[in-house]
Amino acid sequence: MIKNKRGDIPITILVMGVLAICIITIFTFYFSNLAMENNFNSIGVVEKATVIKEEISLYRTLGFGEDEITKVFGINADALGKYFVVTKGSISVRYNLGK
Repeated sequence: MIKNKRGDIPITILVMGVLAICIITIFTFYFSNLAMENNFNSIGVVEKATVIKEEISLYRTLGFGEDEITKVFGINADALGKYFVVTKGSISVRYNLGK
């Protein structure tokens, strides 16, 4: 039986190309997963800041004084107004409360 050797080269190149694409795809998913873990952590920090804002609103409704609220929640002030900071790991969220 006579074998066509010209057909082996394109098939070999095709198989190597498909293998290279698969390896690149696996690395892409791996590195994007590492990047997404930090994004999901930031969602938790933002939710925590929102909960603290709601607690501050509740304290005001219950009649607590501004000095007490400032002390309990660690509220700071600067030129932009009052704010508090929530930190989790390397992620930090500043929540502005207004002036």
